[in-house]
Amino acid sequence: MAGVGGFFDGGNAGSGFSTETALTAKATALQAPLIAYFYSKHNRYFEFGKTEPEGAVIPLEIIGPGSPFIDSTFALLNPSSPQIAIGDKLRVEWLALDGTPSFQSADVVVNSKDYWIPIAIPDSELKRLESLEVEVIFFHLPQAGGAKPSPARKVFIAPELGRKPMLEVQGVVNGTLEAAAFADGITVRLAPIENLRACYGIEILWTQSPDHWVERQRRLAVNPKQTMAFHIAPEVYQAHVGRRVTVQYVIYLGARLSPNFYWNPGVITEVNFDVI
Repeated sequence: MAGVGGFFDGGNAGSGFSTETALTAKATALQAPLIAYFYSKHNRYFEFGKTEPEGAVIPLEIIGPGSPFIDSTFALLNPSSPQIAIGDKLRVEWLALDGTPSFQSADVVVNSKDYWIPIAIPDSELKRLESLEVEVIFFHLPQAGGAKPSPARKVFIAPELGRKPMLEVQGVVNGTLEAAAFADGITVRLAPIENLRACYGIEILWTQSPDHWVERQRRLAVNPKQTMAFHIAPEVYQAHVGRRVTVQYVIYLGARLSPNFYWNPGVITEVNFDVI
């Protein structure tokens, strides 16, 4: 992982789709847009994870320096409903519920009813909608005139996380952990992170040189304003006396623990010590 932090490059991308993937089911009415990001490394679209009450959660880290998702946020439209005809136009609107001016896309002509139609929102518009609850709809613009709105998709534009704290590992003093003094296990604690959300995930990784995983625990933040505590069983460290250990954490941004949003806060948050 990079020492300065950022998205971890090399995880499992999971299941995605392209606009060349045919729609598997035909709609009988206008459908709410899917909210997705395009991962150029895998040439695939992936839905943002959803949770309640936020809906689809877009973490603003995706538009930050070094992100692989720059200018990659889309509303994906299903054109297969019988109301939509070839030659009709579609237009997407991102409407903030607090009255902030909405974003409205240019019109897109329907050339096929068999494939998803992606319509992008610029990163500058996502930034403008930061911390706001948004409804995303599209308008069907028939050639005969008029404008028919689709059902809405709830979206939350989540602000970037604040300062990432260093882990606190119980029993570590002056760079050492005396294994025999903790027969019942130890606790690894992570102080609250500003803007961490209940649907985000935290993973603790306990490694020994050379890069061998000994312990891995993952859980949702759930109570993001409280210190998170992870219990480490005694066999994790008692069996590795005489070794150098690194304990670190990573953050799953957004909802549903997407491996594409595996975020490394950097070496400054790690704890390194010798087990004696």
